Amino acid sequence: MKQQFLRRALGGALSVGLLMQPALAAVTPDIPQGWTTPFSDVAEGDWYTPFVSTLNSQGVINGYDDGRFGPNDAVRAGDAILMVVKAAGSGNQPALEGAHYAAGYVQYALDRGWLTQAQAAVDLNAPASRLYIAALAAKALGLSASTKRSPFADVSDGYVTALYQNGVVVGEKSGGKRYFKPDNSITRAELSVIVWQVMSFDDYIHFSSHVLEKLDGVPVNRYDNAAFVKTDGRMEYVGGDRASLAGVDVSSHQGTVDWAKVAADGIDFVIIRCGGRYYGSGKVFEDKQFKSNIRGALDAGLQVGVYFFSQATNQTEALEEAQFVLDTIADYPVDGPVVFDWENIGTDSARTDGMTSAQVTAAANAFCGRIKAAGYQPMIYFNQYIGYLLYDLDQVTQYPFWLAEYTDKPTFYYHFEMWQYTSSGSVDGITGKVDRNLWMPKEAPVRPDRPSQETEPGEDEEAMPPSQDISREQS
Repeated sequence: MKQQFLRRALGGALSVGLLMQPALAAVTPDIPQGWTTPFSDVAEGDWYTPFVSTLNSQGVINGYDDGRFGPNDAVRAGDAILMVVKAAGSGNQPALEGAHYAAGYVQYALDRGWLTQAQAAVDLNAPASRLYIAALAAKALGLSASTKRSPFADVSDGYVTALYQNGVVVGEKSGGKRYFKPDNSITRAELSVIVWQVMSFDDYIHFSSHVLEKLDGVPVNRYDNAAFVKTDGRMEYVGGDRASLAGVDVSSHQGTVDWAKVAADGIDFVIIRCGGRYYGSGKVFEDKQFKSNIRGALDAGLQVGVYFFSQATNQTEALEEAQFVLDTIADYPVDGPVVFDWENIGTDSARTDGMTSAQVTAAANAFCGRIKAAGYQPMIYFNQYIGYLLYDLDQVTQYPFWLAEYTDKPTFYYHFEMWQYTSSGSVDGITGKVDRNLWMPKEAPVRPDRPSQETEPGEDEEAMPPSQDISREQS
């Protein structure tokens, strides 16, 4: 019986994705409108139908001459390699005289290091295993083998782990463990998922084990990663189209700071915690080092912004926090960003547990709107998890983002103006570790002429414990 699976070559330079357990897929295509199955063994309720229907409607895959698709039939190694390599942008590879029809694709993968000599010597007419295709797909995608612990109970291969970390494979959960089933043969249904992943991989954001749709209207990160240069722990952006300002952010956790030494160590700006809200009681407090920090930073000639650690559960509380900030900084010439820093706790039960994206986004808009109306520049701080999974970023694009991502090259998909690139930096004048930041406004910020008014230091009614930034009140 003649098998017709790949009807035509996959065009374009495509990145390869792989999802071995489509039933657990983070993203599944819709069955094309008006599509009716030409296959006797593919029905609307089958897990693979969305993938098969999408590819069939595009003329990518077909079935057997007898009208079957054969979803559970094993795929030969030659066919699987051919399809993955074509999806990776090989184009049509010429047939090698006297060799298997897929030999040209095997050689293409071998030349690029996607297959080893031993892997290239596989029997191309034998079924391909999941592990074999996973390693090929990961290498074609440009992923390095992960050194982290495998999430799967039945395989420790670094390429499979890398695919999981990039949200490409999810496996199958059973009895509290996750299984990859590396020795199982790839079926035609599963290979359909691979092909669909190949064609759609670049249409999604792959973060951790999440696959996310790209948001319309949110500016994309256009930074040139080669222009991020780190020297002696200090990051610079030398792209030329933006300012590159070095900064730190501090709270009572840093204790007493020698701001003259900080300024002399090449620091241009500081973001000072002016206060926060306890995640247990919900009480608002002023950071006990705020007055000392802001007077010292201003006297040292640094550009000063502030942040508020928010645990607002609604817009009313966010407005209360914004007003607290405005009252707290009223007597100081704050000329840097005023930042809304909402964080999920995770390590303890908190009053913000279970908040929805809509609630967090509404709180941010309320806070930033009040700050902007008072004449300051609002900014929103988040790490990748909160940015991708908790905020509706398309609803807060009027405010710049401050990203926390502790890497040498940022991977966040959307545009950000400030980057907290490490939490373990060192700066002269600050004892212990400190967050270091890179601020990249389109133009160097203009510092308004606001006269400073000296205020007498007062006792804090309540403050966060100095050993950590997010905590309940001390009993």
